[in-house]
Amino acid sequence: CLALHRSRRERRGDLILCRKCLPITKICISLPRDIVVASGGQCSYPRSFFSYFSTAQMAAAGDSSNCFITDDKLVMHLSPNPISERGVPTTFYGHPKEPRVIYGAGNLVVVRSLENPSDNFVYRGHNATVTVAKFSPNGFWVASADETGKCRVWSWDNPEHILKIEVPVFAGRIVDLDWDPESKRIVAVGEGKTFSAKCFMWDTGNGVGEMIGHSKRITTCSYKPSRPFRIMTGGEDFKTVFFKGPPFAMDHSNTDHSKEVWSVRFSPDGNQLASVSSDKQIIFYDSKEGTVSQTIAADAAGMHTGSIMSCCWSPDSSKLLTVSMDKTAKIWDVGAGAVECEFTFGDDPQLADMQCGCEWVGDFLVSVNLAGEFLYLDPANPAAPANVVVGHQGPASTICTLPTGEFVTGGDSGQVLKWTDGVATKIIGNDAATRSTHGGKVVGVVSTPTSIVSVGWDDRVRFSSLDSMTVTSELETNGQPTSIAGSTTGLVAVGTTNNVVMFFKDDAFLFEAAVPDVPAALALLEEEELIVGCGNDVLAFALDLGNGAMTQSASGDGHRGAITTIAYSPDAAYVAVGDANREVKVWQRADWSKAKVSGKWVFHTAAVKCVTWDPTSSFIVSGAQDESVFIWNVNKVMKKRQIKNAHKGGVYSAAYLNEFTVATTGHDGCVALWNLEESK
Repeated sequence: CLALHRSRRERRGDLILCRKCLPITKICISLPRDIVVASGGQCSYPRSFFSYFSTAQMAAAGDSSNCFITDDKLVMHLSPNPISERGVPTTFYGHPKEPRVIYGAGNLVVVRSLENPSDNFVYRGHNATVTVAKFSPNGFWVASADETGKCRVWSWDNPEHILKIEVPVFAGRIVDLDWDPESKRIVAVGEGKTFSAKCFMWDTGNGVGEMIGHSKRITTCSYKPSRPFRIMTGGEDFKTVFFKGPPFAMDHSNTDHSKEVWSVRFSPDGNQLASVSSDKQIIFYDSKEGTVSQTIAADAAGMHTGSIMSCCWSPDSSKLLTVSMDKTAKIWDVGAGAVECEFTFGDDPQLADMQCGCEWVGDFLVSVNLAGEFLYLDPANPAAPANVVVGHQGPASTICTLPTGEFVTGGDSGQVLKWTDGVATKIIGNDAATRSTHGGKVVGVVSTPTSIVSVGWDDRVRFSSLDSMTVTSELETNGQPTSIAGSTTGLVAVGTTNNVVMFFKDDAFLFEAAVPDVPAALALLEEEELIVGCGNDVLAFALDLGNGAMTQSASGDGHRGAITTIAYSPDAAYVAVGDANREVKVWQRADWSKAKVSGKWVFHTAAVKCVTWDPTSSFIVSGAQDESVFIWNVNKVMKKRQIKNAHKGGVYSAAYLNEFTVATTGHDGCVALWNLEESK
């Protein structure tokens, strides 16, 4: 199937859908005159058909598959937050007509509603880290770029989000981009090998002029939103460069900044232009000629005391919002050159409160801090943000449910988040830069009647209060943790690389016991039994907490791969086990001599990472590195349902929230909620 989009203004036809040798009943589109649809329901086309389109367009045809989740089982898709880096701006942009922001998070492009932060769209078309994304001025298209130098232009208003074109802009990381006001040209800048800035046509990728003038990485760019068209760029060579066109050519450069220029922005009305830098200056320019018209010096009253990382204009072009590493944000009255409002973030701001990016979207003023948190700024109450939106900043590795119907997730960035109606709240830890619960990957989280217990690669077991959402106590493990399991009585078991299982209860260490191999997976049945996955074996141990010991009582053999995940059924009659050889087995606790399900659930194509039971003990959901989720029926073992492409990079954990709703997490940092009622 060859799907190509052309506007009626450009050559022929609105949309060409050509399917060769494929029976079709009807084509509800307009076709060029020389595309002939045969009466037999097949379409043919002349050789000249391919000359209508560029090579890049042909490569982009039909690329919308797997770029976003289309499965109707998806109820809610909770996206990750951007990853902030100290001393570098965090770039995100707003929608020109709607209260939404767009940004890159890993290999994803995320569009998030500002009115309802749980309303997200995730685009997964990139194969490298996305560095910047921006809506076209008409709101119909998105240009997103990554660290390999590729820029993808795809449809936002079309429900299929069809790819228009993928342009290899230059050999290197794209740092920033902008659209022209007609939504026809795109300028992209970054750190290329031969050149670092290019303006090109949105539909063909053809260059529009030669853009040179910087000697180091270009960090920012802005396209004048009115005629005559102009472009300004700023870079790490302390310069801003002004271009006239199209075709664009360097007019002159400015050296008024004495340090790295992090942000340049034309005002929405096109009459003003501003740049900010690490030298703590704000410089305004004539938007037509690019000459300096006003400077707010570093020693001016109310000026930031740290590097200014980003700036943005108010919709009426009368005010400028700036954010800085001094942990403040300020609104400037441009006409008066004075501070109108200063935003602070608590009485004792921490390292995480350094501000890295900002955007003014309609009535919303939004900034991003070093911890990657979105902060809603309220001029009526500048002492504290009106709202804080948090999310994972990397793979989401583990999940557990709460009796209230809420759930808790942990991620590779060390964060532990509690989710309520699609909105996350962070459990605050001691890391000053991120406020994360752990200093490394979170291996697992479990809930107890009194707290949330998490364990991470910082070799710590941390106990957190759901009332204060803070860590209340911690204990050290005797090795790198590999697994965790909890029970409703408050007993917690933690496996480590030293081939031991450690037991905790009521924020205290009880005892530890040796096992034959590294305990890669654990499952607890109250305080009665512990099941351990050691290598290819499933071992059941009877617990004696009074004497601080455990005794092996049974074993399950026959797995051809290392055990990766274990889960008891709610009625405690069965144990589901997933392994690295793609198989899910079900064992009967009453008779371990033979598995209830064996050799039949091998439909995953990569290692199984998680298994979870539904409340009726009749269905099992498994997730794997192959990005798929399977729903298995224990009573009808040949019956299965599959959700493809659930998480880009792999599914890491899953948990039933109720009889029909399952929450999954994955390598992409997303949390997905699925309605499986029709799958049963």
